[in-house]
Amino acid sequence: MGIAKVNGISLSYDISGSGEPLLLIGGFGMTKEFWSTLVHLLSSRFQVIAYDNRGAGGSTVSPAPYTIGDMAGDAIGLIEALHMDSTHVFGVSMGGMIAQMLCANHPDRIGKAILGCTSPGGTNAVSPGTRVTAAFGQAANPDLSPEEAARLIMPYMFSENFIRNETERVEAFIRLSVDHCMTPDGAAGQMHALTGFDAESLPEEIRSPVLVVTGSDDLLIPPENSRMLARRIPQASLEIIEGAGHNFFFEKPQEVARLVIEYLLERSQLSGEVNKFFR
Repeated sequence: MGIAKVNGISLSYDISGSGEPLLLIGGFGMTKEFWSTLVHLLSSRFQVIAYDNRGAGGSTVSPAPYTIGDMAGDAIGLIEALHMDSTHVFGVSMGGMIAQMLCANHPDRIGKAILGCTSPGGTNAVSPGTRVTAAFGQAANPDLSPEEAARLIMPYMFSENFIRNETERVEAFIRLSVDHCMTPDGAAGQMHALTGFDAESLPEEIRSPVLVVTGSDDLLIPPENSRMLARRIPQASLEIIEGAGHNFFFEKPQEVARLVIEYLLERSQLSGEVNKFFR
């Protein structure tokens, strides 16, 4: 684990593997530990950097409120602190919003980008249903324990099939959520950034090649948001992970790793290696 000093705060990060750099940008409350399975699969091909956004994990809980711009600035600061000329990025949920801003504002530092289960924000975004927003409102009740809050929102983080058939992995996710839960200040700061994001014309300004990915059963950020981004970003393509919920990368890590590897590297040169790797 390393610590980088950027923008007056400390960012906690891990680096695994070798090859072209790939920066993983987590969503609300995510820490680098949530990426562990995917890091294992990707680090055979890339130098994978996973880090904690400000307000979470081992990074500084700076005074609220934060903006997506603040956190995009942190990501650029980390890229510079690690002496990388450029990097691919894979951001999920709130991390996908951060990645959009990186692509639009720092095109010289970003290679290819993957935007997972995210949205353009603002009035253009397709919102979840009232049942989802009510559950997350209840989970924010300070009288609940971290485990009670995590269990309350599980039906909206994963597909019904995953929750029904993968109980051990659901419990592992709950343990991660409890062990790495945010402080109230960190949660307030990140929530302000998440709810205040409005890309406006940002997607049209992105010139990096972009892969937009979402789970077909995402209840938290409905798939129409990904379809919208793919239509608006000039060099974008869209992949739907069938049967997966919001945390598609946790539900189907091998399928996602294959997709990431094939997208970031030349498909024509990869077919044999990828098939061998996932056999």
